Amino acid sequence: MKKVNFRNWELIVDKDFTKLTYDKATMGSSDGCVCNECKNFANFRENTYPEEIKQLFNSLGIDYKKEFETCHYSRQKNGLHFYGSYFLFKGRFIGKDCKVPLDANEYTFDLTPITENFSIGFRKVNDFDLFEEKENIVQIEIETKIPWSIDKELECE
Repeated sequence: MKKVNFRNWELIVDKDFTKLTYDKATMGSSDGCVCNECKNFANFRENTYPEEIKQLFNSLGIDYKKEFETCHYSRQKNGLHFYGSYFLFKGRFIGKDCKVPLDANEYTFDLTPITENFSIGFRKVNDFDLFEEKENIVQIEIETKIPWSIDKELECE
């Protein structure tokens, strides 16, 4: 296990196990999707992640090009597109859990802004099917706002 300090969190990660898991994945979720919103995310991905986040992911064994899931929420009034996505690593963390329960069946996220258009948070999850070992999995939640970068005629409202 390796300790990584990031902002107000202490992340304890099994980097080798995490990297092996990402190495087995052939692509990120938006690469395997046919919707225009995912195509846009995949096309702009290189510019989506601040350098600080790319360095963090590298230190955790995460390939930022292989998100587990991406969701397009909306087109903002300023023209940017609002997305949510998540990544996983084997380990644990000390610091704020971004999952905020609303009631017995609903929750929201309280993410930490990194830039004006990028926020991140960490939460504990267990029994995640994509990891061979099911316990001590951390889910990294991100939200980002990016421009439309593919054919404008394909842009959603």
